[in-house]
Amino acid sequence: MTKQQLNIGFVPLTDCVTIAAAQERGIFLANGLEVKLKRFVSWAAMRDALGTGAIDAAQMLSPMVVASAAGLGPFPREFTSAFTINLNGNAITVSTSLFERMSQIAPETITRRPMSAYALKQVIDSRRDEGRRKLVFAHVYNHSMHALELKYWLASAGISPETDIEIVVIPPSLMVDALASGQIDGYCVGEPWNNKAVVAGIGRTVITSGEIWSNGPEKVLAVRKAWAEENEAVHLALVSAMLEASAWVDDMDNRLTAAQIVSGPDYVNVPFDEIVGSLTGKNRQTGGELRMDMPDFNVFHRYAANFPWRSHAKWVLSQMIRWGDLPDSLDVDFVAAQAFLPDVYRKAAGAMGVACPSADEKVEGGHQHTWLLTDATAPLAMGCDQFMDGRIFDPSNLDGYLAGFSVRHVESRLGESDRQQVSSIAV
Repeated sequence: MTKQQLNIGFVPLTDCVTIAAAQERGIFLANGLEVKLKRFVSWAAMRDALGTGAIDAAQMLSPMVVASAAGLGPFPREFTSAFTINLNGNAITVSTSLFERMSQIAPETITRRPMSAYALKQVIDSRRDEGRRKLVFAHVYNHSMHALELKYWLASAGISPETDIEIVVIPPSLMVDALASGQIDGYCVGEPWNNKAVVAGIGRTVITSGEIWSNGPEKVLAVRKAWAEENEAVHLALVSAMLEASAWVDDMDNRLTAAQIVSGPDYVNVPFDEIVGSLTGKNRQTGGELRMDMPDFNVFHRYAANFPWRSHAKWVLSQMIRWGDLPDSLDVDFVAAQAFLPDVYRKAAGAMGVACPSADEKVEGGHQHTWLLTDATAPLAMGCDQFMDGRIFDPSNLDGYLAGFSVRHVESRLGESDRQQVSSIAV
């Protein structure tokens, strides 16, 4: 194949490391791709660049692609993905003063792992009774795993993300400054922006995304649907290069080198010491105080991490319906099929001899430990996939799943009898 020139966008976060490694180690070039990388401060700016054709592919929040496939946003039905870049990698951090107040008002809940938002609910209720302003939390984009993880954590303790607090959108690299200035009281973001607040002494990380949903999807490699159809060979080469780079990054023996690459001025541009913990999973803070090793804090290849599961897309859609972003009548099967392209992944993986799943979706939440996926071209070791509240997500029964949530935007997909039933259910 003649060398193909591509422009690829990324946001300066630790998990852009796969793209950085593919570029710096010559993997893109070896796959016939001459890549120019473009760094963006905000997800909206990169979304616009991809949508207008200023770039050909992008590191993108997985729900951004799903939302586009569902017809939301300024580029409805434009984006698609055949490659998941990573699992996990986010966390929720609150200001030191808020954490101290949580510890004072509900000390019995602070030591439990994973930490629930129950202590936060007590603070919120107390502030309401005192007539004080609502707490302000931030995430990076309305259609993001950060937003969904934050809302899931809050709602699991009976906190309404819509009425009990205020939620704002802030670019990742500006989160720490916003917390330090008192503009916000907490946030959900990727690294190194949680660790940076902890090191500075202005924040405490209370829970990681892997504790909210173990090995849930995070970023994907997004392209325009029309571009993928018109450039099939180039798209396959791009997926192949990312697959090779992901396997290299996911090898723990390579994580220190990967951290050196991605911490550099062309990528995240932070000191090595502030980013290495995220990639190695060493000495991660959770629960506001506890530090522990989390080898799966970032998963880039193992556990079939790069496979674009349509069940992941359906879970995202379930939460969008839960929070009123999408109508009850949405055809989730159709939207999931437009968002994620597992057959393209299978074609690239097959040519490389990489084992991949045979099915397009799976039940999520049923495994508390590692397990073996046999419905694949070769048996695949898979990771824990449990949710913090023990729920099971069956992608073939969206109505039943949604009926279990009492904290939600509207009672969509529920009849009157169902409303009465769930009114007493504690999320």
